[in-house]
Amino acid sequence: MKELIFTGFNKKLIPSLEKTAKFALKYEKINNYNISFTQISDADIKKMNRKYRKVNRITDVISFLVDEKLFLGDIYISDNRPKQNAEKFGFTYEQELCYLVIHAILHLEGYTDYDPEEKRKMFDKQDKIFKCIF
Repeated sequence: MKELIFTGFNKKLIPSLEKTAKFALKYEKINNYNISFTQISDADIKKMNRKYRKVNRITDVISFLVDEKLFLGDIYISDNRPKQNAEKFGFTYEQELCYLVIHAILHLEGYTDYDPEEKRKMFDKQDKIFKCIF
């Protein structure tokens, strides 16, 4: 099964987001997957962080691995933070969303960015994948 679902995103951006997700999954040798990507408000992502991670703040993205064998997951991406980050880091909005798609897939795979060493490993891989696309 190979399925990607994008909800709440500008329709013009979906082909690029889909291409990025497929590339990242192939790069990581993940052949079967079913992932939904949903763009939600900062307020909603903060609520999810508070409820599921016990963190009272807005994050760019939050990922939930539903089934490891099927690589089934739900990913939520902030609708406002990518705009701010794009400006801050000199990317386009579309590039920043693609960067977050890669980040979220790596989270589903088990990568974390909670401690400095794990964060470095994750961002090194994320940057490598991103540079292959852009």
